[in-house]
Amino acid sequence: MKLHVAASSQMKGLPGEALDALISRTTDLVEEPWDARALYKDEPEFRMSTFGDFGVMYFKVDEAEELITIFNVTWAG
Repeated sequence: MKLHVAASSQMKGLPGEALDALISRTTDLVEEPWDARALYKDEPEFRMSTFGDFGVMYFKVDEAEELITIFNVTWAG
């Protein structure tokens, strides 16, 4: 898992419970990255997923590198 600098910046002030939910969902996605909704029909490697009731994370799957890169985190706060 890789965290883009933009996503890291967006996570500032994230409450502990929301951070726990984000970490838990990220752990799941590392194991099953396709268990999330595709953002674009023609680019299925770009995905999105909620983390609890706290927000949405956007990420890219790189199957060859076995890596997901989180590039955006949106949360209500």
